[in-house]
Amino acid sequence: MICAKCKGNLICGRCKLLESISVAYLPVKNKIEDPTPPSIFIGRIGYPKVFAGPLVVFSGNPELYDNPSSWSGKVEDVLRMRMNVARGVRRINVRNFDEYVLKIQEIAAAKKYFDVEADVKKVVRKPLFDEIVNPAGVSARIENLKLAENPKLPKIVEKFWYDEVKANEAVYRLFEKGFPTHYIQRVFSAGILGVEKKLVPTRWSVTAVHDILGERIKEEIRDFDTINEVNLFFYEHFGNRFVVIVYPSKYFFQLVEIWIEESFWSPERTWIGVDSESIGKKKKYSELSGGYYAARLPVLEYLKEVRRQAGILVVREITPEYRYPLGVWVVEEGVRKAMKSKPLKFESLSQALSYAEKLTWNKDWRKMIFRQTSLDRFLRNS
Repeated sequence: MICAKCKGNLICGRCKLLESISVAYLPVKNKIEDPTPPSIFIGRIGYPKVFAGPLVVFSGNPELYDNPSSWSGKVEDVLRMRMNVARGVRRINVRNFDEYVLKIQEIAAAKKYFDVEADVKKVVRKPLFDEIVNPAGVSARIENLKLAENPKLPKIVEKFWYDEVKANEAVYRLFEKGFPTHYIQRVFSAGILGVEKKLVPTRWSVTAVHDILGERIKEEIRDFDTINEVNLFFYEHFGNRFVVIVYPSKYFFQLVEIWIEESFWSPERTWIGVDSESIGKKKKYSELSGGYYAARLPVLEYLKEVRRQAGILVVREITPEYRYPLGVWVVEEGVRKAMKSKPLKFESLSQALSYAEKLTWNKDWRKMIFRQTSLDRFLRNS
């Protein structure tokens, strides 16, 4: 099995790469009396009976811990910060909304951090690492969860909590109101949105929100005019290089993912994967996993803002600096920052591709994109 294709989905039955990670933890007391970012974690193992509960911060500024757009520095800086976060969990059924679940829903929807209290029954010294979700430190089995105050919730979220509004519609309306994706993913996971309420594992909610928003924006741009120039955007983010080329075409999106040898999911050899779509709804889950949907959303936001359709090529090159999986927020924020940078303009797509090769270590990705007929046709005419 190619690890860069599996990315910890346990297709082999176990993941030696994840098991090899060694990190330092802060000690956990018998009683938690600490702030929550606010944030929650809903597990997926054993679904529909899963471990779920609040995330708790042992040190540092809680406002920073669940806001990926504010994170900077190196991979190790993010890792060090997130290892200060503990998952307080209890086994629950995703459809049983008892007092405990109502409390973690309030935590998820809160505008700002506040203190929580809980009795710790057992500490599991196993970190959370995943290609989709943010890393976290130890897991603590808790009882008697208490909130130190009544958290303030956004009015529109309270409305969705009690009204029968479909989850897809609620997600998009929150997005239109300016709520960041990490917040929308949180309330989606907490079972606050939708007609038939249920908790959604954090891992699933991240990609679900990216996909819902992406497909909705595709519907909006369907009738826009095509862009009339070739632009190249570039940004480096936590050991990831992002090259985004926007060219005149009906909507067409393609992601090339390059895991350089010695990067986390490809320690022994370089691996290249490709996936793409046109304006119609993407029917199959991408072989590139959640990173595909995380990369697609920011470029669709860009097209929505400029009111144009375009062909989009995103090349994500992951270098050996990316030593630990930090979650797909790296992709979303990296591409979003790229789209906000000043673009380089080219007379043809061929010129842009030639320049893009200079920005990446591996050059074999250029061969992969020729498999797409529409891109081939454009290259022949440019």
